[in-house]
Amino acid sequence: MSRTLIWALFLIALCVLFFIFTDGKTTIEFFSFALRMKTSIALLVFTGIGIVIGALLK
Repeated sequence: MSRTLIWALFLIALCVLFFIFTDGKTTIEFFSFALRMKTSIALLVFTGIGIVIGALLK
């Protein structure tokens, strides 16, 4: 495995640990639509979106 891949996996593991220990509720507002969900799920969704955008830009 390349050094870059190892760093990426390490950062993803840190994100997962952060998500596990984060609690609470978050409201996401998109125009007139409001969605209330657990903070850890919201962080996971936006991290996944960031990974997809990064992969597409590469």
